[in-house]
Amino acid sequence: MKKLKRIIVWTMIPIVMELAGLLLVDKFYFGGDSNFNIKKVDTTSKQTANKISVKIPEDAKMVKVSYSGNYISYYDGQSLQVIDTLKNSKKEVDLQNDLSYYTWNLDTDNILVAEKTSGGSESRNLKFETYDAKRDSTYPLKNEEKKQELSILLPDNSYDVKHIAFSGASNVIYVSSATNEEGSSRIYRIDVMIRMNLVNFVRCQLGNMAAINGTNGDELIYEDRTSNRIRTSRGGIIATGENAMHYLLNTDNNDNIYIGNGEDNKVNKIFVASLKTNKSSWKEYTLPSSVNKNNIYVTRSGNIYINDSKDSQVKDITTGKVTKYSGNFVSVYKYGVISQDGKKLTNSLF
Repeated sequence: MKKLKRIIVWTMIPIVMELAGLLLVDKFYFGGDSNFNIKKVDTTSKQTANKISVKIPEDAKMVKVSYSGNYISYYDGQSLQVIDTLKNSKKEVDLQNDLSYYTWNLDTDNILVAEKTSGGSESRNLKFETYDAKRDSTYPLKNEEKKQELSILLPDNSYDVKHIAFSGASNVIYVSSATNEEGSSRIYRIDVMIRMNLVNFVRCQLGNMAAINGTNGDELIYEDRTSNRIRTSRGGIIATGENAMHYLLNTDNNDNIYIGNGEDNKVNKIFVASLKTNKSSWKEYTLPSSVNKNNIYVTRSGNIYINDSKDSQVKDITTGKVTKYSGNFVSVYKYGVISQDGKKLTNSLF
């Protein structure tokens, strides 16, 4: 009998302890009403604007800034020099041939380089390379189907690259080459598979060009300087220029087309056109005074900046905000303005 009681007691002890533990949890942790706040934490890294102060030669040519402002590049007559503005370090992009043209991609830290091969005296080829500034690596544009590097035979040695336009989402590149003579231009379309074809367009003195991605895919927009038209590669006419000269300024991420209206390379109105809407719904900005078209900068986000070199300031006409800078204006980038004073390049944040 004593043994049975002892067994029952020892059996009940852990049961009682477990029940006491559950009572404690219920009383202090789950008792009453509890409110929970759930907060989303963004673990992705966020780009912030950094202070830029780097040195370049005073005679540096073709000074350009990446979209992020993380890199500044220039041509020293033999190679491209790329400066990391975060680390203030410099890398050299060795060129195997003559530099014809280069530009930073729309919103990456990559450079597209067009080189003209040194071949025979009668004709030369265009070759293209992508320089990845983050990895300090150069890759030739290579056709994935044929496993061959892209090479474009120019009609003769007098041709050079004049413009490069990126379509954005479809990763299509448009390249125009021309001589210094009027009416001798060619436009090449390079798709994401690095396949190339000639673009049919109205034969004219070709001006600026840009690209959009519409409902029917990518589309080229270009200036017909001969007949004063802004045209599309599919044969459409966006602006006729009946009462003034029209100048293609740029396109943005929403496939809007920015057209300057004026005379003698000066703009007094800016139209924000779209192939998706009729002209009556286009935005229009009237400028207080005429501005040289080369002093107007349209960003991919749709901001319109006007550089006033006399007062050393840039004004965003979409918001009215003014940004002052020192020295000579170089470029607008995502976070501000780059200017040069002697050998020194600095930034002024918007």
